Amino acid sequence: MLMKYFIALKTKENTMRKNSFHFIIKQIKLFHEEALELLKKFPDNCIDMIFADPPYFGNQSGLTIKRNDRHRETFDTQKAKWAYSKPIEYQFEFHRTWIKEAQRILKEGATIWITGTYHSIGVINVVLQELGFKILNEIILYKKNAPPNFTGSCFRAVTENMLWAKKNFNGKTKFNYWLMKKLNGGVQMKNIWDYWAEKNPFRHPATKQPIILELAILASSNKDDIILDPFAGSGTTGFVAQGLGRKCIMIEKDLNYCNLIKERIEGKYGEFRRKTKI
Repeated sequence: MLMKYFIALKTKENTMRKNSFHFIIKQIKLFHEEALELLKKFPDNCIDMIFADPPYFGNQSGLTIKRNDRHRETFDTQKAKWAYSKPIEYQFEFHRTWIKEAQRILKEGATIWITGTYHSIGVINVVLQELGFKILNEIILYKKNAPPNFTGSCFRAVTENMLWAKKNFNGKTKFNYWLMKKLNGGVQMKNIWDYWAEKNPFRHPATKQPIILELAILASSNKDDIILDPFAGSGTTGFVAQGLGRKCIMIEKDLNYCNLIKERIEGKYGEFRRKTKI
């Protein structure tokens, strides 16, 4: 039975919120829940890999700014309320709460990938070190077709950061080094991943590109491993994990995005196509 693949979640139905939306399709499980609460219900040492794209807390609360790049006259910084700026104390507490649980549920040697911008990645770096993670790499995600700076007030932002860290300093790191070298033409892969962002046939303000998930999943997991994404968004993690033969648990608190994820996993927006080749 499929449920045996998710023994990491021993949460019974009556412990979930009454309005909890969840589904299982093939090897993918999605929960409509608040990640900070649901993570506490996972047993210790049950997850093979975590990919997390938490809120960056960088948006200026729906500010509409005037553009001077000779395109549209204005630009609305509002993407979603979860992206609004927050006091630094709130950010530290938020990231400590979920990352501490992530550390508890990761298996020995397993790793976590966390993305962020300059708004958030510094806080996350500090929290990881405070909790005793071993930071393995900082990956620079270089978007070749990133949009311009609409105000002309600073340099054009074309990168995001992604920290790759192991649960602790114990044991052997789960890393498919030789596979990644083969995927990179026989040359050791660098910590700069450049890509062209693809347009999506669905609406979501912060969708991660499949190529990023593909590289991360191939690097630090094996077939049939259980991958967790606590901030699922548009469901790219589950979409790619399914295509690569992994199991995946996703948590998303926005019901509209849960419905989008379900449609995406079911193939409404196209089937998974692998982008890496040996």
